[in-house]
Amino acid sequence: MPVQQAMVLAQRWLHSGQPLPAIDVLRQITQQVPGFADAWMMLFAALNHSADQQGLVQDAQRCLASKPRFIPALTSLSLAKRITQQHSDALRLIDKALKLEPTLAELHNHRGVILKEMGRSDAALESFKRCLALQPDNANAIWNRSDMVGALTAAEYQRCQALASGDKLSPNQRAMIYYSLGRSDESAQEYARQFDNIQAGAELKRSIVPYQHSAELSQIEKAAAAFPTAASASAADNLAGKPTPIFICGLPRSGTTLTEQILSSHPSVAGGDELNDLPLACGQWLARKGIRKTFPNWVADMPEDGWQAIGNAYLDSTKALQDGGWFTDKNLQNYKAIGVIRKALPHAKIVVCRRNPMDNLWGCYRQFFSEGMYFTYQQEELADIWNASEKLIQHWRNTGSDIFVMEYETLIAEPEHTIRALLDFVGLPWNDACLNFHENKRSVRTLSATQVRKPLSNSRVAQWQRYEEQLQPMLNRLDRQ
Repeated sequence: MPVQQAMVLAQRWLHSGQPLPAIDVLRQITQQVPGFADAWMMLFAALNHSADQQGLVQDAQRCLASKPRFIPALTSLSLAKRITQQHSDALRLIDKALKLEPTLAELHNHRGVILKEMGRSDAALESFKRCLALQPDNANAIWNRSDMVGALTAAEYQRCQALASGDKLSPNQRAMIYYSLGRSDESAQEYARQFDNIQAGAELKRSIVPYQHSAELSQIEKAAAAFPTAASASAADNLAGKPTPIFICGLPRSGTTLTEQILSSHPSVAGGDELNDLPLACGQWLARKGIRKTFPNWVADMPEDGWQAIGNAYLDSTKALQDGGWFTDKNLQNYKAIGVIRKALPHAKIVVCRRNPMDNLWGCYRQFFSEGMYFTYQQEELADIWNASEKLIQHWRNTGSDIFVMEYETLIAEPEHTIRALLDFVGLPWNDACLNFHENKRSVRTLSATQVRKPLSNSRVAQWQRYEEQLQPMLNRLDRQ
């Protein structure tokens, strides 16, 4: 098949939502024509979209073997290293790219993100400053620094207003800047203006995302039906002595990053962050069997040895996290997958994070998510997801006793008592470092990277009431039973 025809085929696979066959085709192209830059870039994008970090590392390294100065390969490898918690390697790679292309603004932004996640705030701000000096309208850098700089100067605020309301940038970039303005407004205690900017960003983002609300609600409802009873623990014997995953579940902004920071402060626990290893293990098993169904429609087709194969594949792919015996996984879809976890990894520990619903949903609504979480940009849709997720979590609690519920407000009010109970559930002895989690020097890759480096505070408790008048559509849609 001619190369251009193969590229068209790969593009069709990607557009139809089937990245695995596209990746196979693109790998063949890059093996046959290693100098074809477009194929490499499409391959890196497909692997990144699939969250296949192991594959991204392997293919980026393969590219660099023949094209050692190829910036997309260096940045893709840096991204994969960053996502897999290898921030020092990620920084080294991005610095190498910057030596080759010192005037490429986005490289300075990437460097700033790495440093921010490492807790090196001053250096991160300097990188974002350099990015914006080269490209003043770089929305990524404006957003990435917005929770670090407080209120913007009047001149910078006006410039961001012009970028957000103008047509120079893409809708996604403009939405990002509206949210940045909202952060500045909050620092300046301009709360009405803050809400207006967030709402403008949310409406803009919602207008461009490929979200089907009914399909999302249906998937949540079907997840319970797919696992109507408690899972058999028959496979647990095969996992005796294996490292223990701790799955941290909950909606965004429910306290999952805080819970992971507490647990990963224990010397026996490695923080895995938002791992994609479980869905990848499931997808790879399904692909081998030729099953093309979405979750949870394929659950009925899964034999017992299939669950064991998925569990073993998950443990194999997370070996880098297993030295201490425990590691965390806080993929934001985990709360839907508790049935899968129980079948594939019955020895795992499951922690569900909960928070006052309006505080949780306001926390979602005020946040810009770079990918996914498309239900967070419309008030009624957010409330619908809360209602559905609460029913699903109650189903998991009714069908098993292997869940620890981490109540955010209880943690704030009684931190030591709550953390002791959490460690007892996980099977770990007390360690003072868990109470002093804000001193943890590990890299944090999520949107809460800045917040979890501070001691516990009740400043976010009942914060939604500040915006009660504007949040009536959300409040009225909530189930309050």
